[in-house]
Amino acid sequence: MPEFDPPPFVPHPFYRGGHLQTIAAIRGSTAHVLIPTQHVVPVSDGDSIVLHEDCPVDWVLGDRSLLLIHGLSGCHAAPYMIRLAGQFCKLGTRVFRMDMRGCGAAQSLTRNLAHAGRSDDVLAALDVIAEKTQAGPLIAAGVSLGAGQLLRAVGRIGRGDSAEPEWFQRLERIAVVAPPMDLMRCSENMQRWRLRPYNYYFIRALLGSVPPGVKARVDYPACLVGGRPKTLWELDNRITAPLSGFADAADYYRRSSANKFARFNPVPTLVLAAADDPIVPVGCFVDDPDLWPVSTQLVITPTGGHMGFIDRCRRCWIDDAILSWFEMH
Repeated sequence: MPEFDPPPFVPHPFYRGGHLQTIAAIRGSTAHVLIPTQHVVPVSDGDSIVLHEDCPVDWVLGDRSLLLIHGLSGCHAAPYMIRLAGQFCKLGTRVFRMDMRGCGAAQSLTRNLAHAGRSDDVLAALDVIAEKTQAGPLIAAGVSLGAGQLLRAVGRIGRGDSAEPEWFQRLERIAVVAPPMDLMRCSENMQRWRLRPYNYYFIRALLGSVPPGVKARVDYPACLVGGRPKTLWELDNRITAPLSGFADAADYYRRSSANKFARFNPVPTLVLAAADDPIVPVGCFVDDPDLWPVSTQLVITPTGGHMGFIDRCRRCWIDDAILSWFEMH
């Protein structure tokens, strides 16, 4: 496979370092007005996810279709989801933005939580997209938690843990940004005192958006005994793991991480990460020399934070990098 040469990234001089880059990325987007069609997709345990379809007027059978998967505490309306969907639609690509379990339009459609191990939900989304588009290339891009789910999904197929779907040969290539490859390592990193503000931000967002169906479960009140969790590890140990069938946080991290599946991924893949990401340590991408197969291209920028990558024009560089990757032949 030809070596991918991404467009140059010149970071904005006001956003120096991973923390400022990460914080700068949390902002709205009004550049694109999208009026999607919603598709409810049944998944396991009686739950459903939702796909938001944005179809260009000139799309025809055989043209390309894209699945976009959001990150932790995000949804189809996250700024990066809107930006990418708008840009791909302009290029004639049919776009499906996914709401994970309990997120966005899927909040009232689940009694279970979204988590890193929900790679089968990604496959369910692609099943529906393949059926609706009938033919033509499929591509997919995931961000943070969604990136890990996507890598886990294709890696499990490559390793033989999941059956190969009929559409798999149509999956032309994928892109992932800042995937939490090793959940235990990421969680241990987040327990550092100087990263407590990130814990507070995510915990507040996650507890504030617990789906009504989860709150109605008889085992949910017991998860809240002891007050609000102070770290993501504590949240996963007390809430995510027991409500999702895991023994504890360590069991959840071990069984749901993408790192043990990534080397079996047969799909041409772009992995984007920043060396100064405060949430996902760069060692998750470079410490294991056998982590990535020849089909995967790893691009690590010196700066960019977690999903920041704000360039000197105040634009998000990952948009250009992802567009370039999918336009590469």
